[in-house]
Amino acid sequence: MPVIDLLFPVQGGPVPLDHGYLLFSALSRHIPALHERTDIGVFSLRGVSNTQELLYLGRGTLRLRCSTEAVAALLPLVSAPLEVAGRRLSLGAPSLYALEPVPSLSARLVTFKHAMDEASFITAASKSLAVLGVQATLKVGRRRIVRIAGKKVVGFALELHGLSAEHSLRVQEHGLGGRRHMGCGLFLPPGRAARVQSRGEAA
Repeated sequence: MPVIDLLFPVQGGPVPLDHGYLLFSALSRHIPALHERTDIGVFSLRGVSNTQELLYLGRGTLRLRCSTEAVAALLPLVSAPLEVAGRRLSLGAPSLYALEPVPSLSARLVTFKHAMDEASFITAASKSLAVLGVQATLKVGRRRIVRIAGKKVVGFALELHGLSAEHSLRVQEHGLGGRRHMGCGLFLPPGRAARVQSRGEAA
């Protein structure tokens, strides 16, 4: 089943910078089946941050990565009232984008169970890539902590380089690690990811 990205314009907010779990909870209230869908990844909201705590969504977007079969299930989100940390959000009609087979990819945050330091993270990431049959050069970035269901979760930024076109698409389609519903393990071309992060991100 082909995998694509849906980009929804977002109005409302602001929301906390660390909002992955809160956003997933809000989306699930409108689409309860989202909990069971392994073919849907939810990127963090995009906007502008002027503080260390809040993300402003003046021209923000929500990116969902999903199979083409899942698109119909997600369309009820258009104009649905979402509440994230007590703030009302509204999604506009989405645009559809095909994945790009680029040689380098970047994820803002990737998490693996028990991978608390860089060495164990590299081991876990290498094993996951091997399971996917993907060859790449890894560049581990910043260590980050996010809150999910009241618990602190440790992860790292990750870049992958030297990907073939087939392997690049495979990584984007499957992701790495867990918590893809909450903004983790999802990859974009580095230039696009850098532009996104410069506009606002959590520590």
